[in-house]
Amino acid sequence: MRPPTPDAALSTSVIEPGTRLAGRYRLDDRVSEAGGSTFWKATDEILARSVAVLTFAPGFPRVNDVVTAARAASRLTDPRLTQVFDADDSGERAYVVSEWVTGETLEDLLAQGPMEADRAAAFLLEAAEALTSAHAAGLAHLCLTPHNLVWTSGGTVKITGLGVEAVLSGAESDTPALDDVQGLGAMLYAALTGHWPGGEGTVLPPAPSGADGLPLLPSQVRAGIPHNLDAITGRALGLAVRGAPERFDSPGAFADALAKVPRSPLPFVPLVGSTPPAVMPRPDSNPDGTAKMSPAASQPIPPVQTVPDSARMRPPQPPQPPQHSRAEMRSSGGSRGGGGQGSSNKALLAVVVVVVLVVVAVGGWAVSQMGGDDDNKNAKGGTQSSAAASPTPKVGELKVDRVLLDNDPPHVDTTAPRDLDKATDSSKSSYWTTQHYYGADFGGQRKGIGLVLDMGRTVTVDKVAVSMPDGTPGRVELRVGDSRKSSASQTQDTGDAVGNFDLTGKHVKGQYVTLWFSKLPSIGVFQVKVKDVTVYGTA
Repeated sequence: MRPPTPDAALSTSVIEPGTRLAGRYRLDDRVSEAGGSTFWKATDEILARSVAVLTFAPGFPRVNDVVTAARAASRLTDPRLTQVFDADDSGERAYVVSEWVTGETLEDLLAQGPMEADRAAAFLLEAAEALTSAHAAGLAHLCLTPHNLVWTSGGTVKITGLGVEAVLSGAESDTPALDDVQGLGAMLYAALTGHWPGGEGTVLPPAPSGADGLPLLPSQVRAGIPHNLDAITGRALGLAVRGAPERFDSPGAFADALAKVPRSPLPFVPLVGSTPPAVMPRPDSNPDGTAKMSPAASQPIPPVQTVPDSARMRPPQPPQPPQHSRAEMRSSGGSRGGGGQGSSNKALLAVVVVVVLVVVAVGGWAVSQMGGDDDNKNAKGGTQSSAAASPTPKVGELKVDRVLLDNDPPHVDTTAPRDLDKATDSSKSSYWTTQHYYGADFGGQRKGIGLVLDMGRTVTVDKVAVSMPDGTPGRVELRVGDSRKSSASQTQDTGDAVGNFDLTGKHVKGQYVTLWFSKLPSIGVFQVKVKDVTVYGTA
């Protein structure tokens, strides 16, 4: 939910900080007011988490419509859309409760200048896919501006204000799909150029226009923008682009086009304070022949091997005498007479080679005869072990393919899905955390929560090393199996969830390694906070 812009038409100051709604939502800070609605930062005292609350002045004319839109938005499950938790207009004080989104808006990010093209494409693809899911459920935004696209502190893209903002502003449309495509195109234009081709509602400078009064194409505003992104932006905004087909008719079509463009991978570098995430470097090649980065996936690619495998597997050869070019032979007096002597040497060498081959063949036959009895014995009774027996696999640190979450309803932990990758990034300063709870039993809201490590293949787990802050211990179970649901996995070990500790894997096999926290530790608050997890075993 985006804070309303300031407006003194109606005041809702009758509601003061400290007010509780529904006996659980404590209004902490008034963020902004606009036209009879107030945006608050609040606390859900039951789930001990920050939430955003929208309240309304007495007599606000569109209360029922706002609550209806919020309830419709609450049914959407795409995590890139702001979650609506509660909405009620049955009492004297109507309200809408949604997740509190922290991060930097597109407008904030562009204060540093336009984005690189591949990063802008990745950023807007996330937004387009989220709106595609909303339109599939019959909901449109209609009010997209750089304020509504957020790079969250958890390293994800989030769209705010779906449904609610259109009602608050009185926006209506007979072509909602086209309107949202135009909004997406305008944000892509802004990301590429730092200029806004829409109306008011942002501090970004307006886009330069041509003789026809329409915005110039991004490539006419900023050099180096690829033609495919130029064409996608133009098609979304209804600008003439040479060789481009007709306008997009839906956010889905816009998303499909962006999906074909080279993009920086998500997540970007996480935010530090108010610093925008940096663009990941994607060099095409390195002058020293070391690994280079793929434009599509930005994953290391080993240098091209110019020596065939058979040559690399040959044993080292003894030093060879220096070879001379024909020009060197001529300058040193080489002649046909000298060539005759070389021919004699070659003939003698050929005789020696033949003799050596004969000796080797005879020796090999003799050895095979001497070992015949043992070979027969092995064939009949199998009493001798093979010299080529496979060595025992060596236990070592295993690579985690991705980090998932076992976070079942009815009371989903809304903090836990963020920063999952920080549980395995080996950083001393980053953490994966859950939300705060009132009590080690999750405040009675759930039975536990699982941090699931997808190893990407079946592995044999020897142990799992976990690093957490010190405090009053909680309880954690190590579960391993071939299902990402921890309830379907085998419990291997149970330990105190606090500080640095190891859980034994008992050499069990499985693809998914789960830390199931059944009791919260107390680290000043009741919360799971994991600094690092390392899995040891054999692949």
